[in-house]
Amino acid sequence: MALGTFFKWAGGGVVALIAALCLLLQGAYWYGASMLPERLPQPRREYPPLAREVLWRSLGGGDRPLEVRRLNIFSYTGLIFEAVATYLAQTDGLAKEPADLRLVDWTSSAARSAIVEARYAHIVAPAPSGASNAEALQQFSYDHQFESLALFIRSSREWPAERMADLVLDSGDYGRDSATLEQAAQAYFAQPVERLTREQLTLLVLLDHGLHNHDPQCRAQTFRDAYAQALQEIGDPKLPTLSAQTLARLKPIDCPPDA
Repeated sequence: MALGTFFKWAGGGVVALIAALCLLLQGAYWYGASMLPERLPQPRREYPPLAREVLWRSLGGGDRPLEVRRLNIFSYTGLIFEAVATYLAQTDGLAKEPADLRLVDWTSSAARSAIVEARYAHIVAPAPSGASNAEALQQFSYDHQFESLALFIRSSREWPAERMADLVLDSGDYGRDSATLEQAAQAYFAQPVERLTREQLTLLVLLDHGLHNHDPQCRAQTFRDAYAQALQEIGDPKLPTLSAQTLARLKPIDCPPDA
């Protein structure tokens, strides 16, 4: 009888602990979500399917359809445990993050940048009710993790994958003072996005993957090396290698002396 009572209490304790953990996780999401605007930042245009495909392949999507899993706080927590388990089991380096989660990550980062930029405009004004700007900024730092968590989950649920790709392509750093793929198409090839080839689109997308510090005209050899390395890491044969013909079509600019 005593043993049966013990197991009954133990089972009840486990259930209570799980329930408390679920409430804690859901509360963390609700707290972060409460700081987000009702309508998240939107891309300014729709991009051609080829541009979306190139982005998807650059994220490791390969031949799989452009689609993203819809997350909630519990599936998100499961992904964290899965990532930790995979990391502990790895013996030959870090495993690649799935393409759909990379797309959600880039989407939420682009949305967060727009949100923070709009919010910062209010912070630089005199702080209300006697609070200092430093205190306001510090509070943002405290809330960052909760808000980022909620934004990641909400991004996965709020947009179709094509719209996510549009937001990523419409928010970035392509070099030559280009913050969108549309601006980059004009800055590098003097053409609208719709007229670019797969190779030209790949060049521009990879610029936003960290190659923007190597202008393909001013630092041609450095860019070629970085481009080839990026293709090797992605490992998708349908992302084309860089040809002399594409480089010849670049819009010429005045290169800085230290280029």
